[in-house]
Amino acid sequence: MLEALGYAASSAKSPLAPFKFQRREPRDFDVVIDIKFSGICHSDIHQARDEWGGSQFPMVPGHEIAGVVAKIGPKVTRYKIGDKVGVGCFVDSCRACIYCKQDLQQFCTRHC
Repeated sequence: MLEALGYAASSAKSPLAPFKFQRREPRDFDVVIDIKFSGICHSDIHQARDEWGGSQFPMVPGHEIAGVVAKIGPKVTRYKIGDKVGVGCFVDSCRACIYCKQDLQQFCTRHC
């Protein structure tokens, strides 16, 4: 397990505060990123305040990030440790369906 540090809301009414948590080791195609920057957009605020319902706490908001690759899974070929990367808001798409092959992961129906 990898130890991580973020800023989390412990409830819908609490301010963000430092939070240590454990992340799993990377799977075959995972890339572990040492996050240097993360934006907090309005959808993060809605989620952290449980305004849409169904939020799980503690919650570390910020789904669009930039950083440096720190570790890679054994089947990763596109990135190497030390690469600078950015991530939008879609992860765990199947990379095999018609949508993913057209770079339209937001429509993936087979999320892994």
